[in-house]
Amino acid sequence: MDPILNPTVFVGNFEWREPVTTLTDFLVAIVCWTGYYFFSKERGNTSTSYPWFKKYFLIFAIGMTSAAWLGHGLQAYVSPTFKIIGWACGATGLMFLQVGSLRLIEKKLSHRAKTLLPKWFNLQWILAVSLMFYFLSQGIETAFKVTQINSVVALWGFVLPMHLYGYYKLENKASKIVIIALLYSVIPGVVYSTQLSISNWFNYHDISHVLMAIFMTLMFLGLYQLTKRTNTYE
Repeated sequence: MDPILNPTVFVGNFEWREPVTTLTDFLVAIVCWTGYYFFSKERGNTSTSYPWFKKYFLIFAIGMTSAAWLGHGLQAYVSPTFKIIGWACGATGLMFLQVGSLRLIEKKLSHRAKTLLPKWFNLQWILAVSLMFYFLSQGIETAFKVTQINSVVALWGFVLPMHLYGYYKLENKASKIVIIALLYSVIPGVVYSTQLSISNWFNYHDISHVLMAIFMTLMFLGLYQLTKRTNTYE
């Protein structure tokens, strides 16, 4: 076992792997569940981006809950391959985020762009999930790299440019929060890739999870404002 991982804790006969990592991962899930709760209360919202952002938080909440417990806490009882549930949910959530962001600005785009971008988002999702399952047989780390690459492509290749366009070209202030969140997302990525850790009780997994909870909070604040009728581009 990797010495930097949290020590296993026993509660009676129950074996709890990576307890701090489990809880910090679940912290991200709680933020996502909270975001979904507030979006669910906006039942009269007519923004075309609203249902996509709502589903973004729902599927990420499910994925992070799975990642916390099946991917970490219950690893003594389930196969490591169960991690793919969280990864597949993450890819699906990113696709919802891409489509929702496109809906905010699509009236200002050409017919070609409005037609091609949704097709690309679907293709990207199919390719990412398919590669995750394909590389799973070669090892967890290999499959996880697909998740990382897909996240960079989705967030920095598409979501960020769409919100930059919305902020600078369409003068919607709410997109600024999303832009800040996306720029900030580099920090948890650097922490994870460099394995920056304080101790095995608060390692790079734990630190990056706490930073990701902040990221999802910022995303909620920005996306929630963007679906308000007075703040949309529609």
